[in-house]
Amino acid sequence: MAQHDPDRRRANRVTFKMPAPISTGSGSSDLIEDSSTIDISELGFRLRLRGQVVPGQIVNVFLNSHPEQCRVVWTSPAGVTSQLIAGLEFIRPLPDP
Repeated sequence: MAQHDPDRRRANRVTFKMPAPISTGSGSSDLIEDSSTIDISELGFRLRLRGQVVPGQIVNVFLNSHPEQCRVVWTSPAGVTSQLIAGLEFIRPLPDP
C-alpha cells in the first residue's frame, strides 16, 4: 500500500463524512451509490466506495444537488472488505464559503 505523507498536502483536510454517490459514465448503471467521503479540502477529498474507479478517471461526485467533476488520483484497498479508498481532486477547486 502506498504511503501518503500528510506534510505534502497542498491544502488542509478536515474530517467530513457524508454520502457522496459518484457517476463513472453516462448510464444509470454507472452510478455508484455506496460511497461516502472521509475527509475533504478545497482541492479534493478521500472517498470510501464499493465499486471500481482507476487513477486518471474523471467522475462526477454528488456532494449536493449539483455534481462536481473530479479526477481519481489514487486508489487503495480498504482492508479486508470489498471497498476501496480513493483520493480525488476537484477539476475546479471549491469556492470559499
